[in-house]
Amino acid sequence: MVNRAIRPAQNSAPPFGRIAVCCLALSLAPACAYLPFTDNDETTGSGNTTIPVTIEGVPKQLESGALKSVEIRAGEPTSLLDVRRRATQAASALEEYLASEGYFMAVVSPDLVEDMDMRPQLDVDVGERFTIAEINLSGTETLPADVLDKLSIASDELGIGTWAVTTDIEELERRLVTELRREGYAFAESEGIDALASRADKTLELTYQLVPGPRVQLGELIIPEGLETKDRSIEILRNWELGNYYTPEKVETLRTRIRGTGLFDGIGVQIQEDPAADGLHPVELQLSEGKRRSIGAGISVSTSEGVGATASWERRNLTGVGDTLGVDAQIATLTSGLTLSYDRPNIGRYGRDFSAETGIRAEETDAYDLQGISATASLSQPFNDHFTLSAGATIDATRSTDYELRAAGEDDYEEQVTFSFPLGATYDTVKRPLDPQSGNRVSLGVEPGVSVGDSEAPFTRITSSASTYHKISERLVAAVRAEAGTFLGEDDVPVDRKFYAGGGGSVRGFEYQSLSPTDADGNIIGGDAMFAASAELRWRKSERWGYVAFVDSGSAAGSVDEAIGEMRTSVGFGVRFYPGFGPVRFDIATPLDRRDGDDPVQIYVSIGQAF
Repeated sequence: MVNRAIRPAQNSAPPFGRIAVCCLALSLAPACAYLPFTDNDETTGSGNTTIPVTIEGVPKQLESGALKSVEIRAGEPTSLLDVRRRATQAASALEEYLASEGYFMAVVSPDLVEDMDMRPQLDVDVGERFTIAEINLSGTETLPADVLDKLSIASDELGIGTWAVTTDIEELERRLVTELRREGYAFAESEGIDALASRADKTLELTYQLVPGPRVQLGELIIPEGLETKDRSIEILRNWELGNYYTPEKVETLRTRIRGTGLFDGIGVQIQEDPAADGLHPVELQLSEGKRRSIGAGISVSTSEGVGATASWERRNLTGVGDTLGVDAQIATLTSGLTLSYDRPNIGRYGRDFSAETGIRAEETDAYDLQGISATASLSQPFNDHFTLSAGATIDATRSTDYELRAAGEDDYEEQVTFSFPLGATYDTVKRPLDPQSGNRVSLGVEPGVSVGDSEAPFTRITSSASTYHKISERLVAAVRAEAGTFLGEDDVPVDRKFYAGGGGSVRGFEYQSLSPTDADGNIIGGDAMFAASAELRWRKSERWGYVAFVDSGSAAGSVDEAIGEMRTSVGFGVRFYPGFGPVRFDIATPLDRRDGDDPVQIYVSIGQAF
């Protein structure tokens, strides 16, 4: 709210009441979309949006806002009195708009209308535009010097001598309160703005009536009783040391952490106004736990990789510490498997997560057939909001055959057990994994290991990927991805440890694994390296539908340099359907440099963006 007074002037000016009315516009929006009517509410009636008057005398830069300020939604006037009433109301609305732009002395006079067919004209004398002469802050006398300095910097953004525009004046009020809250004054508010206008100097003196309240030091969390989740698993989410000053960011981060557990449907965070005996302000949580079980299913279709279906079951908060037990099953043309997983978050500190899984799988591809059983455990630790390191151990028992063993006889399989220790680093600023809009994602994986059994081979497998997303406009997103891998060590490793390219996961438009090295007879063999790159332009046409144009390139070879030199490229077009949880993807792609035997097009249907 803006409270106003008028400094008397010795020269001629409109009466005091007129100025008071003009100054009142400081508390209004700069343009009124519809006029309030006193006799009847025409704003809710039928009719188009119309401008019932013509305007003369408004500065050119304000013409658009002036016209908008006098718009009404109403039918045709019903009488000459109605025409005059609309003209009078339009004049008042226009004066309010001009005052909100700093023209407090503006006078708007409607012409007398004698005929219903005559469109009233508003004659405007805007007068001189007022500027800001002085900005004062009330209620800040006891604030520390560093806080006063920040409030002064915020005040300087409005600036002495600038035009007295309502939106700017009220925006400063919002910034001052926000700055106080950032400095720990959780209950800071404003009781309004006192404005003193000088008609002689055409200036405005502003006094912001601030009420900082106490500087809040944060205390313990108050957790609701009766939750299935154990208190310690909620307390570990607290992101401040006892006694730290309040900031809105701390509370929002806590809310984000609680939401990220996936355990609660309703989340409330409230700072208690009264401090505890230790002088700290407890933070009270209002939590409503969600369902603990869920099931899911999915389907994928591809002309290069066949048909696949997945099903999942999940039990959250298994032991009350936010842990999750999951079962995932997959049946597909190329790969089938069953996986049991367990995830335990926040071990000892926030973000230190343990995960373990075991599973069986079967793969039948052009390059090899494989059956395997594996077990993996890993520990990850974020070092800030975006950077995470992980380390783990894996044991993988496989029975596989490739084209050479197939040629020797179908009973000739190679049995191996592989021990590896994957290490990973991830930098991720992407907020919507299923449908990224902005941000970057970079990952590096190094997996040293050894395979024993029918053959013995030490190795190190290195993979890396980088993707970036840029929102060009409200509905247009550009996305780019590059990924590479290389293999060091002996070749006698399980065939699925090698690198392959081609298909929906790397280069759309080509058959699965078809961009991999081949022997003299044309049989696919794994490569020691891989490189692939993709670029997409994603257009969200509406809430439910979107379209994508893309280019993919890639190859697998004996080295990264060879892979880059042998890259093949495809182009394509895609449709995205948004049911509410993420896009359903339909892509069609064609090779640009098609080889003998390559199909002209490949089609892919799946869930989520390609990357």
